[in-house]
Amino acid sequence: MWFTSELRKLLGVNTDNMPRLTILSERQQGIVEAVETHFPSAFHGFCLRYVSENFRDTFKNSKLVNIFWNAVYSLTTVEFESKITEMVEISQDVIPWFQQFPPQLWAVTYFEGVRYGHFTLGVTELLYNWALECHELPVIQMMEHIRHQLTSWFNDRRNMGMRWTSIIVPSAEKGILEAIADARCYQVLRANEVEFEIVSTERTNIVDIRSRVCSCRRWQLYGLPCAHAAAALISCGQNAHLFGEHCFTVDSYRETYSQMIYPIPDKSLWTELGEGAEGGGAKVDITIRPPKTRRPPGRPKKKVLRVESLKRPKRVVQCGRCHMLGHSQKKCTMPI
Repeated sequence: MWFTSELRKLLGVNTDNMPRLTILSERQQGIVEAVETHFPSAFHGFCLRYVSENFRDTFKNSKLVNIFWNAVYSLTTVEFESKITEMVEISQDVIPWFQQFPPQLWAVTYFEGVRYGHFTLGVTELLYNWALECHELPVIQMMEHIRHQLTSWFNDRRNMGMRWTSIIVPSAEKGILEAIADARCYQVLRANEVEFEIVSTERTNIVDIRSRVCSCRRWQLYGLPCAHAAAALISCGQNAHLFGEHCFTVDSYRETYSQMIYPIPDKSLWTELGEGAEGGGAKVDITIRPPKTRRPPGRPKKKVLRVESLKRPKRVVQCGRCHMLGHSQKKCTMPI
């Protein structure tokens, strides 16, 4: 609750200018309540990794899991419902599971917020691991370590952004070029200045280049023109690179890293609280105590979040005493 309260202050939002944010999290009740309290108009979705792991652990059926992933990325409700029907035919138990995890909170076709292809908390996990080496430092050293990392990060990305000469960032440009390549096999029928009918061997789609909408919904969901939109834009002489969301532009990237991380003088030059004040600059004794929290049950765990495959092979333990595999030195019972 405290974090979302401070985040709201940092973003400078209030009831009158509340933006329609998209917030992704795991299914902790505290986060759900905090988002509802401080960002009532936000679209709150669940991390797909968390949802998929729960589904996999609940059913333990590889065929069901494969159909589930097809349902997750279905772009239309018709496709999604057909996949649900397939799952129900295999197991009726999926019905109560979907009641516990409503598709509106994770499925691409039903989620109302805009995620631009970000369906998991992978970005936050990368940031967590990025700052992992300073987690055990005292608070001042930890903040200084993070500040140094941010300074290098901002400088490197600022320089990289200045070298780009394209309209959109390279990752988005790659997606546009792939869409243009796929668009070559489509037949384009122009209805008026802005509406087009795109015919392919699989299906027919309707594109509106003014509203930036395609009936396949990929343009709206990912923020970049799909192959159908690219075909329509090319047919009327438009540059498809100009029809992506602003967040994908090089200008937006440069603006993101345009601010500087201000340097801080050496610790020996820091002014202690109370110096320079009236009355001889007496120091003020302040004791900062840890927040009042209730200790959770069990042994504390130090978990390193992993962003790689969920099927990562486990590390084989080798004993440092007898050099046998399968146990550690502390649990070794071999006679020496």
